[in-house]
Amino acid sequence: SNDFLATQVWPSARFAASTLEQHLDLSWSVCELGCGPGLPSLTAAKIGSRHVIATDVHPFPLELVKAAAKSQELSDRLSTQLVDLTNLDQPWPVADLYIMSDVFESASIAEGAAVHTQRALEAGKRVWVFCQSDRAQRAAYLEALRQSNHDLHSLNWSSQFPGKSQQIWLCDVDETLVSYG
Repeated sequence: SNDFLATQVWPSARFAASTLEQHLDLSWSVCELGCGPGLPSLTAAKIGSRHVIATDVHPFPLELVKAAAKSQELSDRLSTQLVDLTNLDQPWPVADLYIMSDVFESASIAEGAAVHTQRALEAGKRVWVFCQSDRAQRAAYLEALRQSNHDLHSLNWSSQFPGKSQQIWLCDVDETLVSYG
């Protein structure tokens, strides 16, 4: 079952949550794609983002996120939605910032995520993607993104935050530097 994968807080999600604490503009709405247990979503809501949408393809992790939001009194700011990154026709949640952390479980997910990333960029939105270098489909995501947009030909993974004005950031997560405290 994919419930195991969807219930784990992976190093990239921890790093994403920490990054949001440091750099999130609280006037932005946030959509976490492939949230699993939703640490970045819960963090964004906790620090005061005006609205957060946690999404996943599986209902079970969304139930976990809803329960956590309720227990932390964040339900007024955080909602959940079933989203399949491989479904290119489904209505997409609207947000100012889309975040993904280690969602590339297959080539089809990586390619779907690239299409949705391109759509978000075309709509003037921001996309922050957190991924460890050892994730097999990370290269497929970047290649699909480059093919869809020639302006992104020089885009690459970087561990350095590029600033809030940058529309896209592919964050190279080094799990040895992730805090578990």
